[in-house]
Amino acid sequence: MKAVLIVIATLAAVLGLRAWNGHLVAQGDAQGAARVQQAWDQADDKRKATESQQRAEAELAQREAETAKQKETERIAHEQAQREQASRAALDTATSRNRSLLTTIAQLNANAAAAKLSGLGPQSCSTADVDGATAARNALGECSSRYTALGGVADKLSGQVTGLQDYIRFVSTQKELADGY
Repeated sequence: MKAVLIVIATLAAVLGLRAWNGHLVAQGDAQGAARVQQAWDQADDKRKATESQQRAEAELAQREAETAKQKETERIAHEQAQREQASRAALDTATSRNRSLLTTIAQLNANAAAAKLSGLGPQSCSTADVDGATAARNALGECSSRYTALGGVADKLSGQVTGLQDYIRFVSTQKELADGY
């Protein structure tokens, strides 16, 4: 019976040792799982922080780019307005000079008509000469008026083209910077 007790005690000790060993393995597994989960969470937090920082930097860069675009667009618009104002001033000056020319032509034509009617004076011209000079002066006035109007349109279109070219140049430069050229 003593042998049976020894066998039972040995068997109980072995089973107890196995249970204790199972408990220690389970405890080690739990600690390992906790360490792995903690490392995973730290890596995930770091990844999220990096992504968040990259998003913030990208948004800041985009806002800066938009601000630069807005400033450049405003600069181009301001220069365009200045060109248009200069063009209007030049057209006003040309129109004033053209009016002066037309007034002078009208006075010369009136003087020639008066001289033609009176037929007096050492500088009196023949009717054909007076009519030819009047026609030439009238043609000059008409050409001057058309030239002034054409110049105004050309100046306006030139200013628009210059403004558009400035904008295209800016957009092209921005695209090249964005593409990394």
